[in-house]
Amino acid sequence: MTTLPEDGRIGGFEALRVELPYMRRSAQVGTRAVLFFLGGLVRVEGAERLRELPEPVIFAFNHNNAVESVLVPALLISLRRGRNVRFAVDWMFLHLPLIGWLVRLVDPVPVYTKPFRWKLFESYRRARRHLSPVDGLAAALAAGESVGIFPEGTRNPHPRRLARGRSGLGHVALASSAPVVPVGIDYPAKERLGRMPRLGRTVVRVGEPLHLAAERSAAREASGQTGGGRRRRELARGVVARVMREIAALCGKGYDTESPAAEAA
Repeated sequence: MTTLPEDGRIGGFEALRVELPYMRRSAQVGTRAVLFFLGGLVRVEGAERLRELPEPVIFAFNHNNAVESVLVPALLISLRRGRNVRFAVDWMFLHLPLIGWLVRLVDPVPVYTKPFRWKLFESYRRARRHLSPVDGLAAALAAGESVGIFPEGTRNPHPRRLARGRSGLGHVALASSAPVVPVGIDYPAKERLGRMPRLGRTVVRVGEPLHLAAERSAAREASGQTGGGRRRRELARGVVARVMREIAALCGKGYDTESPAAEAA
């Protein structure tokens, strides 16, 4: 496992010395480039928990801004010595200059839900919107690959509360035996600014893994029973609520399971 500096940051020339033996060369270049320029902004707490994790793992994060969509995966993968994490990402990010190349390096699972503003790309999206990200993530886990999910489903700039988590995380978790590791992304400057900064000093807190034995046992019992589908949906929502409460404690925001998507401050 990569040894973190005393301040918990991997940035600048420190990023060039990170060992990534499990990552192909092109992905090493992209990961080191991201950390070289941005890694110094991030302090990691609980990184030692990553050492004991088996493969595969489900990582679940809160989502504040666009920069962390690239920075946090690069940081997490580097701390795992290049072991990949396949993130669920909005499909349009895959087609952006430079950012698209960086995102594609981790072999993401595209989500084709959101329409693109230009109709030229809408036919492309509609031809693929039947592809379920839940099925794609579950298949990756079944193949022994770790995955990353932002259960809020979109960027949430509210400085004090999380958006309601979407049920896809719960369905993915119930379909697998992999532990779910909540990860909180916090920006200390939010207290001073009264809003979430788009870029700034960042604290990433890695939580304890959740094994969800009771929920998975109940889901297996529900399979094939009358009303079993409804019961699995209830269990999936319960898993999401449990994970989101853990993320809230790690990122310094509140979580209300009855609230709609969080509004901007």
